[in-house]
Amino acid sequence: MTSQELSIGAITPAVGIPGGEISIQCSGFKPGLPSVSKVLFGTTEADIVSASEERVIVKVPEGAQGLGVALGIEGTKSAAFPFILGARLAAGLHPVANPVVAADGAVITTISGARGQQSPRSLIKVSKNGEVKAFACEILNPTGLAFSPSGQLYISSRADGTVLRYTDFDILEVVAEDLGVACGIAFDSEERLYVGDRTGKIIRIGQTGSHEDFAAIPPSVSAFHLAFDRNDNLYVTGPTVAIRDPVYRISRKGEVSIFLQGLARPQGLAVGPDGDLWIATAYGGKKGIFRCSLRKKQLLHYIAAPMLVGVALDGKNIYLADSSSIYWIQMGESSGRVS
Repeated sequence: MTSQELSIGAITPAVGIPGGEISIQCSGFKPGLPSVSKVLFGTTEADIVSASEERVIVKVPEGAQGLGVALGIEGTKSAAFPFILGARLAAGLHPVANPVVAADGAVITTISGARGQQSPRSLIKVSKNGEVKAFACEILNPTGLAFSPSGQLYISSRADGTVLRYTDFDILEVVAEDLGVACGIAFDSEERLYVGDRTGKIIRIGQTGSHEDFAAIPPSVSAFHLAFDRNDNLYVTGPTVAIRDPVYRISRKGEVSIFLQGLARPQGLAVGPDGDLWIATAYGGKKGIFRCSLRKKQLLHYIAAPMLVGVALDGKNIYLADSSSIYWIQMGESSGRVS
């Protein structure tokens, strides 16, 4: 067998983090030789989920190296095929919603803890080199995070039912209270703050801290996640006890409609620079990040990952959060693809 006979034609998705499943279109693979037929990420062997001569599904392994993916059979190795591997920046955390990105490029996330559990290191800053620092503040069960248009960090507490402002990362004060189980938060283009009370309400907060019910949706078993598009339509996810859940779209007038259906445990949301909606969910047996055109409503499995709770976009950078870690992927220069 020559190296030309054993080859990879495509990998879908072409981006992933450890634990995500990818599909490899190939030729010459020999699944009937399990002890010598391998899929390699650099020098790290992946677990094969299923395989035929033309298609192999594998799980991105821990310890994978960003040197591309190759097939190996009985000492013969294919050429490496490009694959974009996300880097784990930090572990031992507890995000329950989207992380946010500070002006200096560092990621801010949480060690949220169980309901009512107080942590002295509840708000965490992670640099791109993986340095982890705790802010000098104590917040009970910090959940949703958002920067205001003026650059101040706002944090919801699902235990206290409050939203706090962390002015200049120095002064922590409550700006609104009596918000139920406050989770996801987001600002619209008019700098108004919206909060998801997971018992079934979306609340709009005024400049003085007064608030009003803006919309009602079914309760969530974990948290609501919020994101605005360019037209101030609000998108909301919140896992329920159902097998499949929707993404809701709420107009500027508070009118609720179902934007997408059939998702399994949809959570983190972000709107990309091209206007696409990015969703952390499972769909069609696949998990990770899906991109959806707001006009065509077509879902693209864009990043392979285990179940995620959050996603944040910052220029050429993508940040992913699962229940304990933050990952970083860098965008390409010209194609708009991750690289």
